[in-house]
Amino acid sequence: MLRFNIAKLPLHEQNLYKLIAFAVSAAFILGLLWVLLGFSDQAPTGDNEWQQTTIGASDDPLTQFSVLSEKSRWFTPAGAQLAIQPVEDPLKALEGKPESLRLTGLVTRGDKTYALFLPLIASTGTGKPAIRQLTEGDALVGDWVVERISRNQVEIRQGDEVRTLKMYQPKAK
Repeated sequence: MLRFNIAKLPLHEQNLYKLIAFAVSAAFILGLLWVLLGFSDQAPTGDNEWQQTTIGASDDPLTQFSVLSEKSRWFTPAGAQLAIQPVEDPLKALEGKPESLRLTGLVTRGDKTYALFLPLIASTGTGKPAIRQLTEGDALVGDWVVERISRNQVEIRQGDEVRTLKMYQPKAK
């Protein structure tokens, strides 16, 4: 049997254990008094206002059961074909638009600056989209051309329309 003899401990450890025992017992007594004197956070039981539950006509379970049981939801008669609607890929709408590419980086090599674009639409070959490295004057997508590359943005042009694609900029602290 494990016996703990407090008298064999150094004086500072004896005082520590006594202080801990005093704090635990004081907390227990204070908690007991708190509950007995009625300072708890629970509302008195006499203050509860009981209200009868009402079910609206649309929430009536018997009506809902009748509606569901009228027609079979799991079995279709022979010959009835369900028209399967093809799910349209949201990225297909981006084809040929500058939004189909994401500006992922700007690199300076020698005296030339390159803009790195990552296609959002995966190529059919490898399954892994290749990063496109473009410089000023290169065709981006469709009729869009890289007009100017600056420190944190790229300007693209299609006819008279000019757009600016910006790199992510962290907030200044």
